[in-house]
Amino acid sequence: MIRLIATGIWICIVTVLSSYAAALLHAPATPVADGSKVLGGLESMQTSIISVPVVANGAVQGYVLAQFTFTMKSDALKKMSVKPDIYLVDAAFRSIYSGEAAALRGAKKQDLQALTTTIKSRVNERFGDAFVEDVLIEKLTFVPKEEVRNGANLVKMRSDLSR
Repeated sequence: MIRLIATGIWICIVTVLSSYAAALLHAPATPVADGSKVLGGLESMQTSIISVPVVANGAVQGYVLAQFTFTMKSDALKKMSVKPDIYLVDAAFRSIYSGEAAALRGAKKQDLQALTTTIKSRVNERFGDAFVEDVLIEKLTFVPKEEVRNGANLVKMRSDLSR
């Protein structure tokens, strides 16, 4: 009878210890209380898809469809009374429109680093400090004018890009 009770206790101890070991094995290496500390106090914000017309020789040649993700300082973002996404989209639109957007319709390789740096500097000029840490290109494509019929294909292409 004592051997049966001792065996039962032994099985319970082994079960508890193996459950504890399995829980420790799947636990994260360092517990994280606040996600912002892992990212260094940064938050990301994704813009909606913007459509920028490409004008050359006095006529619209097509459209650049773009979507960006911005990483910003979370403490400055919390202090703002206005959401900054409208300023981010404005800076992206102006950078693409005033830049070499006409070159996007060609087959040559683009300097995407220059585009993201220009967008970042425009936003930071507007806010007065290093508000935006990085600009990431989520989607970027050129749609020739011939492929756009009364805006129907443009809406379809926007929905295709958002997938």
